[in-house]
Amino acid sequence: MDPPLNLRPRPPNSRGPQTIADFIRRVNAEPGGFRALNEEEVRRNVIAERNGIHEDVEMVTDQEADDDSKKPDIIAARHNIVMNLGQAIQMSSNFLDFISLLLSKEIPTQAAVSISPWLRSQVPIGSIGATQLDAPTPLTQSRVADNKLITIGKRLVALNEAADTALAAANRLRQEINSETKYWQEVLTVSQKGWSTARLPQEPHDMAVKFGFSNAAPMFKNNSVAPLKRAEDGSVRLEYGRMGSRSERLQVTLLHNGEVIGRSPLPRPLPDHAPLDDRVKEARNTIFAQELWHEINREGRTLHGHHVRLEQSAVTCALDPNRTISFELVGLEDQDPSGAPLPGDLDAETASITLHLLLSNAHRQNQLKRSERTAPNAVRGPPPPYNLLLPVITYYRHEKTLEDCTTFLAAFCAALRSAGIQSSFSMTESINKGSPTAPPSEALMNTLLHPSEVQFDLTITPASRLRILAKPSPVFGTRFSIYLLHPQSNHLTSSFPPNQTDSVYENIKELVRYLSNAVPRALTMYYYPLVQEMRNSGNKGNSGEIPSPPATNTTTWIIHPDDLGLVDDDTETFGVRFAFVSNHTRGDAGGGGVDDAAATEPELRITGDFMEDGKRVHNEWKWTALGAGAGQTGGSLDDIVKHILANGPSSSSVLSA
Repeated sequence: MDPPLNLRPRPPNSRGPQTIADFIRRVNAEPGGFRALNEEEVRRNVIAERNGIHEDVEMVTDQEADDDSKKPDIIAARHNIVMNLGQAIQMSSNFLDFISLLLSKEIPTQAAVSISPWLRSQVPIGSIGATQLDAPTPLTQSRVADNKLITIGKRLVALNEAADTALAAANRLRQEINSETKYWQEVLTVSQKGWSTARLPQEPHDMAVKFGFSNAAPMFKNNSVAPLKRAEDGSVRLEYGRMGSRSERLQVTLLHNGEVIGRSPLPRPLPDHAPLDDRVKEARNTIFAQELWHEINREGRTLHGHHVRLEQSAVTCALDPNRTISFELVGLEDQDPSGAPLPGDLDAETASITLHLLLSNAHRQNQLKRSERTAPNAVRGPPPPYNLLLPVITYYRHEKTLEDCTTFLAAFCAALRSAGIQSSFSMTESINKGSPTAPPSEALMNTLLHPSEVQFDLTITPASRLRILAKPSPVFGTRFSIYLLHPQSNHLTSSFPPNQTDSVYENIKELVRYLSNAVPRALTMYYYPLVQEMRNSGNKGNSGEIPSPPATNTTTWIIHPDDLGLVDDDTETFGVRFAFVSNHTRGDAGGGGVDDAAATEPELRITGDFMEDGKRVHNEWKWTALGAGAGQTGGSLDDIVKHILANGPSSSSVLSA
């Protein structure tokens, strides 16, 4: 028999430390912790405890007293425990009776021992059992055939469902095979055409294609890899990432006085069903255009001295007071397909192609730099901007300067030829071929980065010939150098030589000013020998007979102090004076001292003071590229000069007067 349950009250908790951990926690809670402990004081407390002397009096606070008052009553707790135990005993007795009654069907002798007397009096033994439902009955026997049919039907339905599931799986597998075949066929086609394909490091189950350039800037190099995702129909979906799916190109626009005169053409946008190879090419062209636009903006910030301005969506540059070139990154879908061709489209397209070639050359230079050995302690900073805009600006300004120079020289020689002077010029361009072993691409880059010099051989008079060299410079523009041909016999050697210390003329205006001042000196030295020839050979000049003067002319002709003509030695008021003016020398006294404010084209002007019929005559003659002036008489320049020199102030008509 089990011992009786003895419920005893819980002993009160001791206020002292129960374990070492509790002791350490209490010491750490004291001010100062273990550092504040004193060995002598601890030893004294231990001795006092052994002797029964308690120095510290533990005080019970009001809060602790309230906590003790809240503790449940011991008797109430015992009553609850007893009640719970009674319920547990009752439930276990009921469970025992149920199990014993259930087993009484099978083993009645053993089960009857554990059944309670009350249950035995209420329910007969063996009244319930676990095998009662398995016993066959007439109702269940009549349903056996139906159950077999139902079972067969269920199996047939399950087999049909399994067959349908297998057919659906086969269809899905066939579609998957077709999709995979189509996907890998397109990937293989791209790979066979030279594009680099590989698996993505972060997603090994996906393929990617590299369409950018290995020598591009890091930000564009990292954006030049696109995953090749498979669409539902098996086609390849090219994901562009941070580059964006918009196709873009750099468009060059030429403007004249604010009016568009030329645009570089743009390709048509690709259709949605374009082949994968074409889409990869389009992505490559787009990333190249974006890098080109980025580098143009970088370089544009350093070219303010060349009139380059960065606007909100374009970079503009003033090539001259009238012409402006603009660069803009545009989308292919934004172009106007109905735009009519413009006269400057070819020049704009040339500028666009040149920029693309220059960026490709910059990529090649990056590759060469990487292959070179660098010092271990070399400091590597951000790469400087590429020279893209500056060569284009230099080339266009050089071409414009050569065009202006050629136009001026043509009008210059035409004006002299209309006066009877055999003047001409020829132009020769020296091509910078570079090294003979260099590939054609390097030779082309050398031509783009270093425009060739142009040589002009100009003949003012047979004895005044000079050579003009036009040298392009990215910093100073096109500069001109002038050299005299055959300087020993050249009339300009003594009368008006080029700059002795520096024969460089900074722009075409300075060149025109020199030529305009050289013409009067050259003509003066050209006609000065005529004075002696007329005196020695009976007034027979350079080109045939001249009209005989009314009497022997004894005038002494000398060169004007400014070398601008021939004047008499006595008064220096009679004679012939030469001047040459153009639109570049308006108001310039160096052009011969003649008022040239009205001149717009190169113009040769002759002023003559001579005696005719006993009277002093003052006359002017003008020649331009279109010929002599309106209503002008007197013939060619030779005839006029001979007539003036033959009728000086010392003729017999003056003496008789």
